[in-house]
Amino acid sequence: MILTVTVNPALDYTIRLDALEIGKRAKYRDPSIDAAGKGINVARMVRRLGEETLALGFAAGPTGDLLRQRLEQEGVPHDLIPAEGLTRINVTLLTGPEGSATHLHGSGSPVAAPDLKRLMDRAAEHLARAKALVYSGSLRPGVPASAIGDLVAVAKSRGVLTIVDGETEMLAAAIRAGADVVKPNLLEAAEFLGRPLDGFADAVGAAREIRARGAGIVVVTMRGDGAIACDAARTWHVRPPKDEIVRAIGAGDSFAAGLAVGLSRGAGLLEALRLAAAAGAATAGHSGTGLGSPAEVAALSGRVEIRELA
Repeated sequence: MILTVTVNPALDYTIRLDALEIGKRAKYRDPSIDAAGKGINVARMVRRLGEETLALGFAAGPTGDLLRQRLEQEGVPHDLIPAEGLTRINVTLLTGPEGSATHLHGSGSPVAAPDLKRLMDRAAEHLARAKALVYSGSLRPGVPASAIGDLVAVAKSRGVLTIVDGETEMLAAAIRAGADVVKPNLLEAAEFLGRPLDGFADAVGAAREIRARGAGIVVVTMRGDGAIACDAARTWHVRPPKDEIVRAIGAGDSFAAGLAVGLSRGAGLLEALRLAAAAGAATAGHSGTGLGSPAEVAALSGRVEIRELA
């Protein structure tokens, strides 16, 4: 079982408009609401890839109830702990004939210390039957980065594969705790290293530098340009098929899901990266907040290119 932990889940509300002018009234169409938050998206894709999963996190207020309903409709097992406030709603506005996306993201309601302890205790229970732990997403107010490091340490003490996809403080905490895999995108890597990163050469250097700081395996994703992956000895460029990319949101989560599924099944790193890139590309081909299908992932997998870098 792949356990995903999301302290700041969300509902993604997507609508389409012909045009948007600030301060003016506009009519929208094609509304959709999906369960979301990076770790939630990982669990959704893990299930589509045929692996057992459990989405652990918080659900607050009536929007938290709707989050549970959406996961149940998809058949995604979950353990969402009641909390104060409201589960946030992220809004995506698709405007114009090309569907340009504008994203409005909330920070989430603060987490009380007793609720955080309940989450950590529940995670420790679920780790007893987990093959992999994926922590992915932003930190909600009231959740320190050290909590993610503690979670990684508990998982590693039980021999559970650990994958962390997070921002600066979480990335640092995960590395200190000895996470097996960290998967920042290029912007997150830049924030962690404290300098701008632009393009392929910078991504290669960033992956190697993060690896040198103590990470096990480092994967730096670059949207349509694929990813740079490195372990103790080798570095690779992973390129997805060059199909049309409709949107990038959610593709990184699908990449993390494919990586977790491949590695938890005992695949080698390159095979896991191939599955990850295909899953990310499948999701990138969908508008709104939809995820790629198993058939799309399978069709794209054979077209992923992986080459070793000097």
